[in-house]
Amino acid sequence: LLLIVPVIGSLILLFMEENSSENKSKMKNIAISTSLINFFLSIILWVQFDSSYSGYQFVSEFNQISFLHFNLGVDGISLYYVLLTTFITPIAIISNYNLDEDKNLKFFLISFLILETLQIAVFVVLDLLLFYVFFESVLPILFIIINVYGSGPNRYRSANLFFLYTLAGSLFMLLAVLQIYNNLGSTDFTIISLNEINLDSQKILWLAFFLAF
Repeated sequence: LLLIVPVIGSLILLFMEENSSENKSKMKNIAISTSLINFFLSIILWVQFDSSYSGYQFVSEFNQISFLHFNLGVDGISLYYVLLTTFITPIAIISNYNLDEDKNLKFFLISFLILETLQIAVFVVLDLLLFYVFFESVLPILFIIINVYGSGPNRYRSANLFFLYTLAGSLFMLLAVLQIYNNLGSTDFTIISLNEINLDSQKILWLAFFLAF
């Protein structure tokens, strides 16, 4: 639900016309309501989370696609990143409630809702390769948001530097992920945790992830 609700909100906005102040107000309210529903869902997740258990909880597996193990779940760390994401998203939308009339409001609201889905996916996927995919998929949306809706004359330079530095850094992470897959034959978190990687390889992998972030 945390992944699907923002997408549903985006689809509703997609079919709305941005041709009057009344419609624009409705679109803003739909986006805010959608993000608040997601925040409420994350609170339920937090309340039901068993802090005495050290493994992954609320695990959902989708194995219908042969080449993709879409496995979702949260632990004691990712739970709070999900809460933080669902908490900040409505604040970001509300703080831009009076967006300039000449700017494309529909695209702005849809971008933030899709961004929320992708960010939550980063924290709940239990596969290293999917983590990389969702991590990278955030970049194009943020690049456009900064370019189009950013303020000041340096927003274009900021967007370019943000995109290039993050993309270049994460290439080291991709190499590390591929090396793990080459050694273990899987990028699933559970399978990785059950296998041993020699210390020299661990040092190289740690350095790659350090350079990525």
